[in-house]
Amino acid sequence: MTKTLVAFLIAIVAVPAAYAGPSKEECIDAHGKGQDAKEQGKISLARKLFLTCAQTSCPGLVQGDCARFADELSRMQPTISLVARDSNGADLPDTTVYIDDVLTVTRLDDGKPHEIDPGKHTVKFSNGGRDRVVTVVIGAGEQGRTVAASFDAPPGATPKPVLQLQQDPVAAAPKPHAPKTTHPTGSKILIYGGAALAIGGTGLGIFEMTRVPSNCSVSTHECAAPPGDPSIANARSAMQTANIGWMVGAVGVAALAGGITWYITGGKTEKEHLAVAPWASPTGGGFAIGGSL
Repeated sequence: MTKTLVAFLIAIVAVPAAYAGPSKEECIDAHGKGQDAKEQGKISLARKLFLTCAQTSCPGLVQGDCARFADELSRMQPTISLVARDSNGADLPDTTVYIDDVLTVTRLDDGKPHEIDPGKHTVKFSNGGRDRVVTVVIGAGEQGRTVAASFDAPPGATPKPVLQLQQDPVAAAPKPHAPKTTHPTGSKILIYGGAALAIGGTGLGIFEMTRVPSNCSVSTHECAAPPGDPSIANARSAMQTANIGWMVGAVGVAALAGGITWYITGGKTEKEHLAVAPWASPTGGGFAIGGSL
């Protein structure tokens, strides 16, 4: 019982010792190497070194310096997202990626961003024995930059079948033309001519009535003037011309009415001829007939 208790106490003491932070010499070494890496633009390496010497086991002055540098580099640390797709746009997770000839990932199915130093880099994607190389220039602080590679279908790959829709024979049948109605040409001449005569004759009659002198009555055909007065001759001439206008207008109205009647009753609808077209499909064939009699 006593031996077991002693062993347990030794284990408790040994655990903190095993997880103790870096020594003073290791802290100073990480501090110096971190500054060298920072000056060389190796942000990822410098940040890891500064995180090492920022632990509480390091001397206070070194620890404060390293913590400040690590925080500063965390804001400057760029990241990229790696993507590989085939010619159809499908993701290729079983892809290995090398950055500057250093193996970075063996699969692309975790979707995590990857830290990278600022500057020019060569990214090689390998999938199924095929390689794609992409050259990128990354800026300090750039986050989530997507670096993608596209792979064509491998040689000898069987293309995906394309679904062919069979054309409906009925839909391929010729569409019959809409029946066309024709009207006699003479009816149109009567309509236009009658309208012109009706308007012209009526207008002439109205105009001539305004030329009748005011001392003459149209209803009684008498003029309040002595025999031989010019107003009598003027009234007679205006009335004769007005009568001609009324007669022409009446003829025009009759012609217009007759033309309209002829236009309506004389129209003919052409009969549609049958339209015949051959058709064929994987299941049969024949002729498509459309139209009306």
